[in-house]
Amino acid sequence: MSQTEVRRRQAQAVSAVLALITLMVAARLAGYNGAAYVAAAVEIYAFVCIAVSGGVSNALSRILRLRKAKGQYRNAAVMRRNALILQAAAGFLGTAVLFLWAEKITTGLFKMQYSSAILMILAPAVFLRSLSSLLAGCSRGAGAELPVAAVEIFRQILILVFGLMFSKMLGNYGGKVSRLLAHENFTSMYGGIGIAIAVTLSEVIAALLLLLIYKLSRRREGQNFQEGMRVTDSLVDSIRILSVNRGAQAGMMLLAVLFVPLGMMFWQKAGNSSDTAALEYGLYLTAYGAVCAIAAGLVWLSLLPMCAGTLNLLRKEEARFARNMFQSGVHIGVVQGAFLSAFAILMADQLGAVFGGEQAALAAKMFRGGGIIVLPAALSLYFARLLILTGKKFIVMGAAAAADLLYVVMVSVLLGAGKTGILSLVYGGMLAGGVLCILLGTFTYRVFRQRMDWLYVLVVPVAAACVAGFTGMMLGKVLTPHLGNLVTAILCLAVSGALYWTGLLLFRNFREQELEVIPGGKLLSALGQLLRVF
Repeated sequence: MSQTEVRRRQAQAVSAVLALITLMVAARLAGYNGAAYVAAAVEIYAFVCIAVSGGVSNALSRILRLRKAKGQYRNAAVMRRNALILQAAAGFLGTAVLFLWAEKITTGLFKMQYSSAILMILAPAVFLRSLSSLLAGCSRGAGAELPVAAVEIFRQILILVFGLMFSKMLGNYGGKVSRLLAHENFTSMYGGIGIAIAVTLSEVIAALLLLLIYKLSRRREGQNFQEGMRVTDSLVDSIRILSVNRGAQAGMMLLAVLFVPLGMMFWQKAGNSSDTAALEYGLYLTAYGAVCAIAAGLVWLSLLPMCAGTLNLLRKEEARFARNMFQSGVHIGVVQGAFLSAFAILMADQLGAVFGGEQAALAAKMFRGGGIIVLPAALSLYFARLLILTGKKFIVMGAAAAADLLYVVMVSVLLGAGKTGILSLVYGGMLAGGVLCILLGTFTYRVFRQRMDWLYVLVVPVAAACVAGFTGMMLGKVLTPHLGNLVTAILCLAVSGALYWTGLLLFRNFREQELEVIPGGKLLSALGQLLRVF
């Protein structure tokens, strides 16, 4: 795993964080009802996109690099052409299905009739994303990794900017329609349509940029087109090769996101009022879910270099150093994830007020009951990535399938009991995430033949996180009446964070090589030298 690959993965994580921020912005502009309408359409759109083009970019770039390394330039050109035919056909089919069946899907599965128009506007983006994945794979196969990663981030920035513009514009028009028809949901629906327009327009621009990158990257190999062995791959052969290479990744991606539409489907069919159900689900997704996912994504960003270092040491056959690097990655993930989880749980009242608006009390219950999900979510990403890099893809798929099944069972039981309401999704996700982390962690430790250092890796960081979290909670109770929830949350995060990291340094819970790779490690190292820890 090269540094270029690490940067590309980090760019993907940043683009995912920006997507979550866009969803939170949609909640502010279109209301939590509108966020639920957008979420229903986006979940269906994302699921179809993964089925149509998930894993195509990675698989195609890998195939093209391998063929060029063997001098098979004409074969590479044939693969590009056949992949274009396949992706264009699959993208057109996906677009047609969403456009023609939008109302049946949104109403039948999710009981979200106001999502149908949003999904119809998103439908062309399936075709555009299919072509974008193809162009990204071809460009990466020609060595343009970082420009493609930059386009992924730029796409999310465009969605955020255009989303603000169109959602505000159409939301105002929807307000007029709502007043005319005496039905407030049209304001939320039109605001969601603005987000859908932003996604489709951003996909057009991203596809054009990727086409430009592809054209520039092809210039370097133009003179080699006539070289290499003769053409041997037929269209059927190309489809088979591409499908086999992308199948595992697409399957993992589908299993990774499956719990989100399943949760919405079970919640909507639990017999709640449609408006109330949409509002509470929008709150769950854009307040609790988005904040916890962003926190886990930031931890994952810091763990990516550890994945690369571990794999590089394995390739050099330095197993002992690879095991140490792997253990250090787990430790860093626990250190950061435990603090963010404790902060989410113990500062739930302030976070609920900041992100929950008028539904602050319900949002606070979500953070208090499920804030711990940050830690297992971040570690699950770390374990899954290492298992994939070591060729254990089907173990990851099996663990993800087991977690999804457990989530379905847990949510069904809790909703059937009828006492926890929307918190059923919170508790179900927390249990499924914990089991997924345990399964993946067990398999990863067996692969590396490493034993868990419970005291150093887990006990000390978790205990320190609890102490720092309680300190922040007590400080928050004093400051909130005077400074407000947002300022108090920021101030308590800074104070409890400083206390937490200083305490870990005093307990000598870091190794010097760990401080070299984590964000702010140099500052912590200087502080450790000042405290005469190192």
